[in-house]
Amino acid sequence: MSGEISNIEYFLPKKKIDIKKLCKKNNWPYKKILLATGIKHRYESNKRETALNLALSASKKLKTNINNIDALIYVTQSPEYLLPTTACIIQDRLNLRKDILAFDINQGCSGFVYGLFTAYSFLKQKGINNVLLICSDTYTKYIKKGDRSCETIFSDGASAILINKNLKKKNYFKFGTNGSGSKNLIVKNSASNFKKGLTPELFMDGQKVFMFTMTNIPNFVSKLLSENKKNINEIKYFIFHQASKVVIKNLIRKLNLPENKVYCNYEKIGNTVSSSIPIVLHELMKKKKIKKGDKLLLCGFGVGYSMAAVIIEY
Repeated sequence: MSGEISNIEYFLPKKKIDIKKLCKKNNWPYKKILLATGIKHRYESNKRETALNLALSASKKLKTNINNIDALIYVTQSPEYLLPTTACIIQDRLNLRKDILAFDINQGCSGFVYGLFTAYSFLKQKGINNVLLICSDTYTKYIKKGDRSCETIFSDGASAILINKNLKKKNYFKFGTNGSGSKNLIVKNSASNFKKGLTPELFMDGQKVFMFTMTNIPNFVSKLLSENKKNINEIKYFIFHQASKVVIKNLIRKLNLPENKVYCNYEKIGNTVSSSIPIVLHELMKKKKIKKGDKLLLCGFGVGYSMAAVIIEY
């Protein structure tokens, strides 16, 4: 492939939810929930904030010349409208050039890797040198109050990633899809299935999603490594979608990974869906825990079911 990540910024809503207080309010067993999720805080958008608002806020934090952006890719499952594509609205709001391509990708937990692959593919084309990839979701707007499985995990947030052309960088991608599990993580009563009088509502069968992850992701990651003749020792960090503590701890165990090679931040942020991986990347960059030439394995998985992973050279 032909690109590299040059900068990442992210934005979280101001409303910070304390999971301990949330559990006390709903008479939920906090210690048991914390043991499974590992999440102490999450972020929730207010009634006036949409994924678009968060996306614009994250993008404006990037220090870049907007006139150099040749393509805009927007990953979201919280579109502003069914049509037009939200990317067109973002182009206008950010005052980007009018001769760029701009479109949405409807993908969730694996969405960042899908966006990265798409950006790298475009960067192979003549005339495209810089891509703005934005991930933004507001799942909390679909959560029914009192839904313990969702209300203790999902967080709203956005990330903006600047990707530049670099023909020397080598990146190795792998994808997987199993739509038989589509009903296990779904927003019911939405889009073409919307029914008057009903509210769009997020449903998650946590046990089935967990079993899908444990059954598929360890082998999926192992194949990505073996197919590209890489081993665990060559990878500086494994960055998984920040689903929950129980998911990531079990992936570490099944893949026999050293814990110091897996960086996590779900405890203080929660599960921000498509932004979870780039937010971790941002932290690693800011803390200078990665340097040029380091190899990172990024892996997103979940809603769909969908799987996407990549080995990148930083």
